[in-house]
Amino acid sequence: MKISKESFFSVGSELKISKEQVERYWSQLEQRGERESTPFAKALFYFGAMIIIAGMTWLMDLGWERFGGGGIFLIATIYALLFTWMGNVLWEKKGLRIPAGLLVTIALCMVPLAVYGLQVYFNFWPDPEGETYATFYRLVNGNWIIMELATIVVGLLLLYFFRFPFLTVPIYVAVWFLTMDIATVLFGVDVTWKQRSWISVIVGGILLAFGFIADRKKRFDYGFWAFLFGTVSFWGGLGGLIVDKNELVFFVYSLINLSMMGAAILLRRNVLMVFGAIGVFLYLAHLAHNIFADSIAFPFALTAIGLGVISLGILYQKNLEWIEKNILMLLPEKLRSFLD
Repeated sequence: MKISKESFFSVGSELKISKEQVERYWSQLEQRGERESTPFAKALFYFGAMIIIAGMTWLMDLGWERFGGGGIFLIATIYALLFTWMGNVLWEKKGLRIPAGLLVTIALCMVPLAVYGLQVYFNFWPDPEGETYATFYRLVNGNWIIMELATIVVGLLLLYFFRFPFLTVPIYVAVWFLTMDIATVLFGVDVTWKQRSWISVIVGGILLAFGFIADRKKRFDYGFWAFLFGTVSFWGGLGGLIVDKNELVFFVYSLINLSMMGAAILLRRNVLMVFGAIGVFLYLAHLAHNIFADSIAFPFALTAIGLGVISLGILYQKNLEWIEKNILMLLPEKLRSFLD
C-alpha cells in the first residue's frame, strides 16, 4: 500500500498529533525507504554521482571557454534541468530515494557554472582577462560571490522540495567559499593566512551549531553532514592559527581538542572524537619532537604515543556506556535533559 505525504499528514491531524511529530514520523519513514538500498548499491550511487560532479566542477579545464558564455550557460542549464527531472521521476519510486536525491544534488552543482556562463555572456564578469571557472574551486576571489549566492539560494529551494540530506553538502561548500571570497572584498585581495583561518573557525562553529540543532530535532542525517563539514572547517582553521606560535598556544590547542573529544561523547558524534584525537596526537608529537630533538629515541616516542592512543581507544570502546553515563551525571540536570 502506497501512502502519500498529504494523506499521512491528514491522518495525523485527525488523530490530533502535532505537526512536528507527524513531520518527524514521516522523516523516519523516508529514511527507512532509503535503507532499502544495499550497501553496495549505495556505494555505486554515490560513486557515480561523484564522478559526474567532479567532471563538471573541480576537474573542468579551460577547454570549456571555447563555448563562450552563452554556450556554457545553455549546457549547464540543460544538465541541471535534466538531472532535476530525472531525480523528480525517481523520487517517488520505492527504494530509489538515494539515486534520486543524488541526481538533484548533481543538478545543484551545475548552478555555479550556469551563473558564470550568464555573467560572461552579458559581459558582467568583473575580470574578463583574469580568472575563469576552471579556478573556481582552487582560488579565493571576490568574482565568485554571485555564483556562490545563487548556489545557496537554489540549494535551499531544492532542499524544500527534496528532503535529501546530501543536498546540504554543496550548500555548505558554497557558504564556506562565500565567506572566504567576501573576505577578499572586506580585507583586500591579499587576505592573510590568519584571517582565512579565523573565517574557517567561525564558519565551522556555525555549521556545528546547525548540526546540533538538527540533532535536537531528530534530523540525524542532516546533522551528520553539518557536523562533518563544521568539524573539518573548525579544526582546519584552528590548525592554521597555531602555526609559528609559542608553547602556550599549542597547549590551548590541545585543550580545545580534548574538549572536542569530550563533546563527542556528550553529542554522540564520532567525527568530533576523530579530529580531537588527531589534534591531541599532533600536540603530543610536537612535545616529543621538542624533547627528543635530533635523538634516535624520537621514533620510539611516537610509537609509545601511538600505542597509548590505541589503548585509550580500546578502553573507550569497552567502557562506552559507563563513560557516557558518568560524564552525563556530572552535568546539571537541565543540561542532561536538554542533551537527551
